[in-house]
Amino acid sequence: MKTTLIIKNSFFAAIAAIGFVACTPTEVENGNPLTEGNLDASFTATAIDGNRYSVTAANDPNVQYHVWKWTTVGGTVGGTAGESRGGATKQLVFPTPGTYTVQHRAVGRTGGTSYVSEQSFVVTTFALEDNIVASPNFENTADWTVLNISNNNSVVWTFNTGSATVSGGDTSYSGKGIYQAVPVTAGTYLLDMHVEGAGSRDTWFEAYASSTRPAQGGDYTTGGIKLGLNTWTGCGNTPFNGQFSALACTGSGANVTVAEDGILYIVIKSGSGQNNGINSITISNVALRKYIE
Repeated sequence: MKTTLIIKNSFFAAIAAIGFVACTPTEVENGNPLTEGNLDASFTATAIDGNRYSVTAANDPNVQYHVWKWTTVGGTVGGTAGESRGGATKQLVFPTPGTYTVQHRAVGRTGGTSYVSEQSFVVTTFALEDNIVASPNFENTADWTVLNISNNNSVVWTFNTGSATVSGGDTSYSGKGIYQAVPVTAGTYLLDMHVEGAGSRDTWFEAYASSTRPAQGGDYTTGGIKLGLNTWTGCGNTPFNGQFSALACTGSGANVTVAEDGILYIVIKSGSGQNNGINSITISNVALRKYIE
């Protein structure tokens, strides 16, 4: 975050017409000579997350009102920008990576004089809405449905406190999954979760996101793998602990595009071609979050 020097500007009415221009107020010889001097236009910024900031103006009793202006990524203040007049505090969202500029104008109670300060913010991530997966840490197991893919029970999902674990497998390449129906609106989403395991043998572990409802007794491949561990491809066969999106070596990626409002089925499945080949893969914080445009 970069802060620039505070700039004193002429009367606000004039500035509104010509933009942010540094100059000195004209001396008043007749009429009301009162103007506010040395207004404190500085402000602090508190990061809510990597894309959201709360900005708060300094507490100056001589300030009549505040004007906040901010750029879009790569823009200039006063161009393709947002603007808000009023309170001393404002929450801002910078949706995409880039450098943003925020200007705060403090306007005096008398004479209309104003002072401006400016800060720059470097954003490295995309902004996301709240997680819309119910019971992302399996708080209520009724929010999740077990998907029986094979006819035997060699693969087992266990719901723990704060997580779920899959284990088992046999030489018939059996598998089992869990899924949840999530209401969505059109847009792009990020699918991810935390995965942890000691390393498995002849094992796949995959996540899917599709508008097609899973059917008991059959495999699920609709839409293709989004994120996957696959010991034949080279991941999941040694100890791992982290975000699925960072550990996956198969799949099209964590982004999910939804063309229209409806239901999206989040399916997580695993299987193995070895007896007990799945060496207890544990998941938590299953998340589906929409990108803020």
